[in-house]
Amino acid sequence: MNEHAGHRARLRESYREKGIEGMADHQVLELLLTYALPRVDVNPLAHRLLDRFGSLNEVLSARPDQLQQVQGVGESAAVFLSLLGQVDRRMLLQRFSGHTKRPILGTPSTLGGYMLALGLQDRYETLRLVCLNKKYELIYEGVVSSGSLTEVLADPRPVLETALVHKACFIALSHNHPSGDLTPSREDEAAALRIETAAEAVGIGVLDQFILGRDALYSFRSQRVLLFSAPDLVTDMTLGEYGQRGRGS
Repeated sequence: MNEHAGHRARLRESYREKGIEGMADHQVLELLLTYALPRVDVNPLAHRLLDRFGSLNEVLSARPDQLQQVQGVGESAAVFLSLLGQVDRRMLLQRFSGHTKRPILGTPSTLGGYMLALGLQDRYETLRLVCLNKKYELIYEGVVSSGSLTEVLADPRPVLETALVHKACFIALSHNHPSGDLTPSREDEAAALRIETAAEAVGIGVLDQFILGRDALYSFRSQRVLLFSAPDLVTDMTLGEYGQRGRGS
C-alpha cells in the first residue's frame, strides 16, 4: 500500500470541498504532482519548486529543462507541469479570441486581454507585435525582440518591416516589465511616440501599445490600467488607483 495515500486523499478532498481558492500554492502543486509521481512523497518537492521559482504561476510557466534542474523532478513531471501552464495559456487565448481561427481584436478588452495572455509566460522583457487586417482580424503575432529592448525600442524599423510584410492595416504592441510595475518610463513613452509616428507615415494604424503585468496592463492609448479579474470582468483604473490596490489600501 502506498504510504502517502492518506495525504493524497486529503489533498483531493480539500480540493473537492474548498476548490483551488481554498488551497495554498504548495498544496495545489502537491496535488498536481501526485498525478505525475504516483509513488513519491511530493510535499518536499513542491516546496523545492516554489523555493526555486517563487510562485505557482512561475512553476507552471517554466520550461521542462528549467524544471528538471530541481532535485527530484524528472522528465515526466517536468513535461506535465509545463504542459499545464501551456494549456492555461491556450485557454486564455481562446477565451479572448472567441475560439475563431482568426481572432477579432477590435475592442480594448479583447486586444489587451489577448496580448496579456500572449505574454503570460514571458520571464524576460519581451516586445510582442500583433498585425490586424481592416476587419481587426489577427493575421500575425510574434516576438520582435526579447531580453534587452533598448535598441529595438529606439528604432521602429523592425516593427514596421514586419507589419508591411504581413500587409497589416493595424498593429498593436506590448512589452512586459518583469518587475510588475506598469508605470511607463520616459524611454517607453518616447519609443511609443516614435513607433506611432513612423507607422502613420506608411499608412498603418497603431491601435494601442501596452505595458504588461501579471493580471493587468497599461494602455498608452487611454493612459489607464486594465485589470483582468476574468476574461469577462475587466476593471478600468488609473495607475494611482492600481498602485493603491497593490498596497491593499
